[in-house]
Amino acid sequence: MNKVNYTTLQQSLDVVLGKIGLPKTVKLLCSFISNSSLSTTQVEKLKLVTTYIISQAIVIFDLNEEEFYDSRIPEYREARMACYHLLKKYTDSSYSKIGERFGLKKRQVLYYHQKCEEMLSISQYYKAFTAKYKDLEELTIEFIAKF
Repeated sequence: MNKVNYTTLQQSLDVVLGKIGLPKTVKLLCSFISNSSLSTTQVEKLKLVTTYIISQAIVIFDLNEEEFYDSRIPEYREARMACYHLLKKYTDSSYSKIGERFGLKKRQVLYYHQKCEEMLSISQYYKAFTAKYKDLEELTIEFIAKF
């Protein structure tokens, strides 16, 4: 794992500033301070976030909603994998709870979460997936920040 220090923090902030600008970066940081994640005690918010992430994944990955949960086509699998990863990252939901929403077992969600981590870590080989994931993550952060 890379060592994280103030230099890497500053470099990351510079990248964010360059990408979204100063006003949006400040707004984003303020929203993280007050709403960095959702707890599972906020059941309704968790349902809303889950539904939002799924609906946005369908749009971003350009999928058919009726086939979203069952299709074995790689694009559908990748979209669902991005959903599992973002739900785990931005909520304190367990793998089991995420699996319940998608009709999967804990181990399956864990596997796809780790697979997503792997794909994101070597993003140069998964450029299309990474771009879609980042779009979905950005929308997710904006949605959570509104709570």
